[in-house]
Amino acid sequence: MSELNQLKLFISYSHEDESHVDEFRKYLAPLKTKEMISDWYDRKIIGGQEFQSEIDSNLEDADIICLFISPNFLFSRACMKEKTDAIGLKQKKGLSVVSIILCDCGWLDDEDIARFLVMPTDGKPISGWENSNSAWMDVYNQLKLVIEKEHKIRQLKISDKFSAFLQSTEILTKTHSRREDVLLDDIFVYPELTKYSDDLEECEERISAKTVIENFSDYSKMLIAGENQSGKTTLCKRFFIELRKKNFVPIYVSDEEDGYSGKIENKLSKAFNGQYGYDVSFEEIEKNRIVPLLDNFHFAKHIERLLQSLTTYEHQIIVVDGIFRLNVQDRNLINSFVHFSIEEFIPSLRNKLIKNWIRLRDEDSSGSHNENATYQHIDHATELVDSALGRALGSGIMPAYPFFILTVTVINTVEADPKPFDQEITSQGYCYQALVYMSLRKLGVRSDDIDTYVNFLTELAHFLYQSQKYELSRDEFDRFKRLYGEKYNLPIRENILLSNLQRTRILAQDGFGNFSFCYSYLYFFFVAKYFAEHLDENKETIRDIVGNLHEDDNAYVAAFISHHSKNVYILEEILSIASNLFKEYESSTLNRKELDFFDERIDMIVEAALAEADNRPEQEREEDLRTKDKLEQLDRNGDTYGQREEEASSKREKEARELRRSIKTVEVMGTIIKNRAGSLERDKLESVFEGGMKVYLRLLRLFVDSIKKEEFQRRMIDIISTRLDSIIKDKKGEPDSDELEKISRIIFWNISFFSLYGFINKIVHSLGSAKLTTIIDNVCNRENTPATFLVKHGTLMWYNKNLRVNDIKNADKSDKFSEIAKTIMKHMIVNHCRIHPIDFKDRQKVEQQLDIPRKKLLLNRLRGAS
Repeated sequence: MSELNQLKLFISYSHEDESHVDEFRKYLAPLKTKEMISDWYDRKIIGGQEFQSEIDSNLEDADIICLFISPNFLFSRACMKEKTDAIGLKQKKGLSVVSIILCDCGWLDDEDIARFLVMPTDGKPISGWENSNSAWMDVYNQLKLVIEKEHKIRQLKISDKFSAFLQSTEILTKTHSRREDVLLDDIFVYPELTKYSDDLEECEERISAKTVIENFSDYSKMLIAGENQSGKTTLCKRFFIELRKKNFVPIYVSDEEDGYSGKIENKLSKAFNGQYGYDVSFEEIEKNRIVPLLDNFHFAKHIERLLQSLTTYEHQIIVVDGIFRLNVQDRNLINSFVHFSIEEFIPSLRNKLIKNWIRLRDEDSSGSHNENATYQHIDHATELVDSALGRALGSGIMPAYPFFILTVTVINTVEADPKPFDQEITSQGYCYQALVYMSLRKLGVRSDDIDTYVNFLTELAHFLYQSQKYELSRDEFDRFKRLYGEKYNLPIRENILLSNLQRTRILAQDGFGNFSFCYSYLYFFFVAKYFAEHLDENKETIRDIVGNLHEDDNAYVAAFISHHSKNVYILEEILSIASNLFKEYESSTLNRKELDFFDERIDMIVEAALAEADNRPEQEREEDLRTKDKLEQLDRNGDTYGQREEEASSKREKEARELRRSIKTVEVMGTIIKNRAGSLERDKLESVFEGGMKVYLRLLRLFVDSIKKEEFQRRMIDIISTRLDSIIKDKKGEPDSDELEKISRIIFWNISFFSLYGFINKIVHSLGSAKLTTIIDNVCNRENTPATFLVKHGTLMWYNKNLRVNDIKNADKSDKFSEIAKTIMKHMIVNHCRIHPIDFKDRQKVEQQLDIPRKKLLLNRLRGAS
């Protein structure tokens, strides 16, 4: 047997009993000769090594721990601590702990020692045997059995069939052009879990599922709840793999069809035989090593009886649907579990998942150019995913679970096969449609029946829209079915149709008997499909939708209508609305004349500086994602289907509502032209881009006019000053009133500067796309202002990863450019270089030709100035 397969045996003893250790080690010789074990005790510490850390390290690495029990052991604090650590490791790793009784003592009164395997037989102490050789041979024979069993469990192989299941990515398996099969190991990202209090009333913390499984001993009995498609089964697979690495014996069971009927022991035994080889039987494995992993447990028919049967297993992982729906009388059965729920992926986790997928294709790339090509793919896919999730237009319409994120990524990237969608529907519209079709086909719904399902859902969505509801009571749903039956033939039995729609999680019926779409994207997809197919008779409704895009529902419906139809009516309506938004303001140009008052304060503005050459774009991106994580978590308070403002809208000031309407209108315009980049005529694309950009530029002019007013400046500076004073008044060395005024002015003008920067950035991300480069180039060149120059180059940098140093250098010499516009351009360049790999030569070119210093040079410059 190789040294790698040896089991590590740790001997815990009192030094007064060292002679027993020496005797014991002699009897271990045959096992050591066969390389079945290696042993360690503290006399193996070499002089100069840190004593306690060496003991702790070897204890942590042990596979078997032998406690040499005597009065000396029970009296020793160090020995009793090692006993406590052994208990923790037994729970954490499932290792074997044995107690060897050296002589008569009170070990039976120590519950921990008493429950370990005791040697010699029946706990008869070594000193109580007439012949000590016989006693040690008894220990040897028992220990040999433990070691042989441990080796069997170590060598327990997962069957090929089950290994394939553990690595299966289901519908994604064959979708990558660079991989014959995509494995779970290739793309898996651990979700975050929310840990609940025992009474399920409070969320105690969010924690990575990776941390949970790494600290399995702290959560050895888990009840995990997750919505449909949240990745429950995938998480079970990953937990199985990690538990097996820890030398536990996880057994996966999912018995939705039979409702877990019958004895759980039989199900575990049967599953074990299918998931492992036959070197060791189910009955041979100690229960403290087995981890039942029970998926879809909410389908169990006799939950309480099953939970009672499982109490003999100290480790359990039970997975249920979106709520902890386990109706049992004996609450102790449930309270023994730690309760978790699977959360949606925050931006950083979405990025990891997308990056894993994209880098399967770009894994051979090297050098900054190829790295930037990979970043371009990642950034493009991220925008598509965020758009599909509905993050661009509101709080979201699709849950950010891995299934949805990856499906959107695959369908919308070149990795997917050619899309067999009809001429009308856009690529993103096809993405939503594909999700519906995949769900139905997975249940075996015939292709020629799908049209019936789609028509039923389309009419239902419109019925909900007309009713101004998101759910229907049983009576209302019956009324809809009756009206539908009067209008359409239903060639599928109604109970089968409804059963399939609920099983695919397209429709849901809650505990109160109300019917609704499971996910809001389904509602918006189908209600927009209705309007697209009945455009002429619904023009007034559509006009009302387009006129109130500040309401999330309307923004989503308008965008989805554009996915379903190439008819330009809705686009014309949106353009008409956009042309009148803040029309009393001229478009901002950011030229010298407009910003002469701001240029006078240019010395107050933070200077743009390149990061040092050792700066790592990946770290910078991770920092940005952490910020996005925090912002998104703060923003997760919207309704399931967006935020209908209704009465609340009338309470808002008109200008605030118009501002929101303007922003949402441009977002919808951007969504349309990004999705129709290849199917709308060029002049229409240019009109929409120009119209959207000018809405923002008019808003930018409104902002510039505001900060130009001395009264506004004074008011804002006073607010900043008061706030600063309240922060620093208790600190020593606080500035006097003049100094406070100066600091407040600097803060005000920098906030104003970065607000201008934010406007330009918003235009780029709302309306920009790599597919629209020539369109944006034409419009911006035609307008030919510093503001449009910034939009054009901002788009090139973000979407094309293209920094045109010479063009920017020439523009920097222009008399039209305000100093503020030039500084905005420099900050845009610095930000681009911060999150993209730039080689030394290109960095030097930016530094020298665009007069942008490195941070170290800037610091030296500031020191010299002071």
